[in-house]
Amino acid sequence: MEKGRKIVLRPLEQQDAELVQKWYFDKDFRLAYNEYTSVDLNSIKKEIDSLEKVTLENPRVEKIIYMVQRKSDLRPIGLAGLRHIDRQNGNAELVLGIGEKDMRLAGYGVDILIVLLDIAYYRLGLEKAYLNIYDNHDLGLRSAVSFGFITEGKMRKQVFVEGKYIDIWILGLLKEEYEALPIVPKWKKKYAK
Repeated sequence: MEKGRKIVLRPLEQQDAELVQKWYFDKDFRLAYNEYTSVDLNSIKKEIDSLEKVTLENPRVEKIIYMVQRKSDLRPIGLAGLRHIDRQNGNAELVLGIGEKDMRLAGYGVDILIVLLDIAYYRLGLEKAYLNIYDNHDLGLRSAVSFGFITEGKMRKQVFVEGKYIDIWILGLLKEEYEALPIVPKWKKKYAK
């Protein structure tokens, strides 16, 4: 279990499947969280089953997805994780989405990012973390840039979403850039208490 200031990350469990399915049906959630493969409940259960025994200690792990819970009451609010973990080249992609609409824009995203980046840099020893953000997800792009991610490029017409091709922006953050961000020590100081 990983803890932040406002959130807790725990492994996915079979009992989460119906809630995850509800989030997968939400267009705004899918815009932010592009890790889902199917909205079919049986497919979601199989996906959870394949992730249940995944741990960071396994040097071959390429993906780990967590249930995000609000720390105050352990209410499930979203999903977050790392995928395309490449230990040889020292990088991984971050994925996150707040499934509960009333929990969006409440500061949970920053906390999730800091916990995921701590996992990437200090638990896995990676040098870089990156995000792939759909061009039509303005809030996600603005939030990533304001956090400190650097725009590295754009893949044109990379995905087909709602009847049209969408560009994907690639934003990266190096470990030394993360450590230089003024928000990180302030945020961590608040949840170290």
